[in-house]
Amino acid sequence: MALLLLITVGLSAGWFASIAGRTDAPRDILRQMGLGLIASLIAGLLMNSGTVMGGLSLIALAVAIAASAVILVAYHAIFQRTAEI
Repeated sequence: MALLLLITVGLSAGWFASIAGRTDAPRDILRQMGLGLIASLIAGLLMNSGTVMGGLSLIALAVAIAASAVILVAYHAIFQRTAEI
């Protein structure tokens, strides 16, 4: 159950980031969803005692959401800077 929740959180975070960043290219939207997914899974795995096949603690869920947000904000900051050059 935890694995499904972390996948949903990561993909949703990436999708919301693409909406907030007004991304139009499908490749960029998928890249952001992938970044959110990877960040969510890694943070959730680390904070949930190394397992995602059982339950998910609220702390692990909060850290997964925060990690996805931080990674996506950093991605947008770097991408915006390189697009302006």
